Amino acid sequence: MQDITWATLKRIAASQVEEIYQRAQLMERIHAIGPVGRRTLAASMQLSEREVRAAAEALKEEGLIVLNTTGMLLSEDGLKLLPEVRALCRNISGLFDLESQLKEKLNISRLSVVPGNADEDRMVLLDLGRATAQFLHQVVKDNMIIAVSGGSTMSEVARAMTPVPGAVMVVPARGGFGRMAQMQADAVASELAQHIGGDYRLMHLPEGMDSDTLSKAAKLPGVRATLALMRNADVILYGVGRADDMAQRRGFSLSLRRQLLREGAVGEALGDFFDLSGNVIHQSPSLSSELGTGKHGSVSIMAAAGQRKAEAVLAAVRWHPPWALVVDEGLGLAILDLIDTVTPN
Repeated sequence: MQDITWATLKRIAASQVEEIYQRAQLMERIHAIGPVGRRTLAASMQLSEREVRAAAEALKEEGLIVLNTTGMLLSEDGLKLLPEVRALCRNISGLFDLESQLKEKLNISRLSVVPGNADEDRMVLLDLGRATAQFLHQVVKDNMIIAVSGGSTMSEVARAMTPVPGAVMVVPARGGFGRMAQMQADAVASELAQHIGGDYRLMHLPEGMDSDTLSKAAKLPGVRATLALMRNADVILYGVGRADDMAQRRGFSLSLRRQLLREGAVGEALGDFFDLSGNVIHQSPSLSSELGTGKHGSVSIMAAAGQRKAEAVLAAVRWHPPWALVVDEGLGLAILDLIDTVTPN
């Protein structure tokens, strides 16, 4: 029997396909944020409460969700069906096609796109964290060292992780900066270790120190021990920021920010600022430069969300192609629009 595409089904019975898609999306979102009430779920999916109620009742009748005093949750049968539900959503929404195009254009075989645009809906970060956590689960093994950067995206990855077998060590991939303590690399490393059941070592150093001060700090016993672990990191997990945003968050002087703009810096990762071709424009004094230097075959997992980061992520891929990349739909589409703009030097 020949395969029937979702495009064909949409032409035959568009309303029925939309109903199936809506229920599948509902199951995905309930799993991500449940237990959840109808009103919150409707707001997060931009649906009416009536639509959510009808879909939820249908799913309940099929035994795929349960309702209790705290809200809706997936049932045991719903959890078993979830992988197929996710594949269904990706097929209907065209995410499979988007992933295929990005894999080919960026030459990255391990790439995942989650639905939505974090610039418009911050709930998208939940799905991004889950998808990134899946890649981390694929690669992490006993006695491995994971280095993780800070930021809201990495914080969601930490929350999405579940225990892994064996002994795993987690260290920060950079020092701290900015005002939000829970988003610092030290805090994310600690939370990630707790979720996977591993151990962790912290850095307790701010970024932005000059080279001499940083060199002296690296000789302190606690810092030296963590730095040795960073050098031997098996997995480097990090996010990407826009150059203008990151320069401001790091407290760069106005003259330096203008210089970065003049020289074409569009993105930042792990202390490096780079242009759209991936050429490094500026390197901040940072211990991140030591990541994985003592470990042959270390892998990197990059995750980012929001279409406004398109230039930054494309530049970051050209700077250092990651082992795996996770983006949201808005960012993925924006990257495709940009991809032929600049030929890497």
